[in-house]
Amino acid sequence: MNRKLFKIAGFVGIITVVSKIVGLLRDLVIAKFYGTTITADAYNFAYLLTGNALILLGGLGGPFHSATIATLTKIKDNAKDFGSFLTKIFTSTFIVLLLITFAVIYFKTQIVHFIAPATGHDISYQEKLWHLTVMQLEIMSPLIIISGLLGILCGVANVYGRYFWPSFSPVLPSIAIIFFVEICHGMSLQGLYISGLVLGIGTLIGAALQLLVQLPDLLKAGLYKNCRLTLIKNQKAVGDFNHFLGPAILSTSIGQITVYIDSFFCSGLQEGSWTATVLANRLIQLPLGVLLTSFLVPFFPRFSELAHAKNINALKETAILVIKSLWFLTLPIAVYLFLFAKPVVEIVFQRGAFDERSTMLTSSILIALLLSMIAYVARDTLTRVFYSFENSRIPLLVAVFSIILKIILNGVFVEKYQAPGIAFSTSLVTLFNFLLLGFLLRKQIGCLGWLKHVRSLLKMGVATLIMYLFGVLFLLVFPVHMEQYGFFSKAILLSASFIVCFLIYYGLALALRVEEAASLVPVLKRFLTTTSLKT
Repeated sequence: MNRKLFKIAGFVGIITVVSKIVGLLRDLVIAKFYGTTITADAYNFAYLLTGNALILLGGLGGPFHSATIATLTKIKDNAKDFGSFLTKIFTSTFIVLLLITFAVIYFKTQIVHFIAPATGHDISYQEKLWHLTVMQLEIMSPLIIISGLLGILCGVANVYGRYFWPSFSPVLPSIAIIFFVEICHGMSLQGLYISGLVLGIGTLIGAALQLLVQLPDLLKAGLYKNCRLTLIKNQKAVGDFNHFLGPAILSTSIGQITVYIDSFFCSGLQEGSWTATVLANRLIQLPLGVLLTSFLVPFFPRFSELAHAKNINALKETAILVIKSLWFLTLPIAVYLFLFAKPVVEIVFQRGAFDERSTMLTSSILIALLLSMIAYVARDTLTRVFYSFENSRIPLLVAVFSIILKIILNGVFVEKYQAPGIAFSTSLVTLFNFLLLGFLLRKQIGCLGWLKHVRSLLKMGVATLIMYLFGVLFLLVFPVHMEQYGFFSKAILLSASFIVCFLIYYGLALALRVEEAASLVPVLKRFLTTTSLKT
């Protein structure tokens, strides 16, 4: 069973890589035309309440997706119950999110002043930032409605073994943004107030397309034939869904409050601090998004099945297997970004309005975020284990404690270290989340069995350390950050350094007989064989 799930993980991973690459291209286009300016800041502030809802609530692994999988797994073989269940949750979700959207539009000015007070800036800067942010918020507010409906449809598709569109569809908003920004530039629209709006327009249209492409999977499965609206008759599955969804949304929303806290602090720092923070997070989320989506999308239904069958030992083994596999792939990426942060940011973003100041600011934030990568993948895996028991209360409580810790750490670090201090506090909070979730999970199902895997983890550490030393040596011989290298020279050196560093890490892992390295060999062989046959 796990071997089959790893195959699915590879398939989802390839699709997600394509999606993330297009997302990176979107960020490149935005950075080129808007840099770390007030226009980019305004869009990213408005995106907090709208675009983030699409990602967090409607994305794979979000509360609507997780609640649908956890509930639907138990009734998926009963088409009649499923049809009634789907109709009820779809209708109620639409109505509730519509009301929330109206509230956001009505209180838009107060909301913007709260999340981006811009304390410390002059009045003219504050009013300009607020005006731009309010306009973007109005345009993108329907994303709140789309988010819940999208999460439900993606959950339905995954339960019935369909992974392509749920994994690939996030590319559509990126394509729409790129298209509208390029069109705007080509038409020579003048002024920040005009040109910046295409960011919100592209995001909204792309999200609508992302929702629509989920419908064919529903139609192919023939599930729509059993969709009937029965408002009077109670249904246990709907109750289970709502019971799971409430704490899960609160947990996600409270977790999102830490992002609002960061935006609050960033709004009072130098112009572009929030945009630089967002871009640094995007670079972190590029590999993390691929890895987490690849593993947790196919393995979360497996967690739910094992929990429902009360097969606790198999659940523990599967969870630790996922965490170790994620750590094996995350460690070299984190170390590489630590060593090559500035040249990576420079190669990826520095052009047009994104200047040397933007590069320095973004790379310093990126370094401060790297610690969070290791804790992030483990935290999200443990959260899915709790969700598999339909227990979203504990992740909620952990998120509440995290808010308190986040406020304290931001206050400690921001005055001295500015935006990088805020990023470092994020890393510490993520580590706290992982450790606390691990402790609480042990109270519920017992220890996952970390001691059995200490030797394997130490081997990963040795391979990572040797790779780090080679990276330091590479930088001594080829100081990539120096101006003596042009764009193409730096790009070639960075590509070569990454390939060689990863090969050294992977070769050492094979030599040390790290299980996760050995398990990748057949996957790579199948991938290369498939690629050669297609060629």
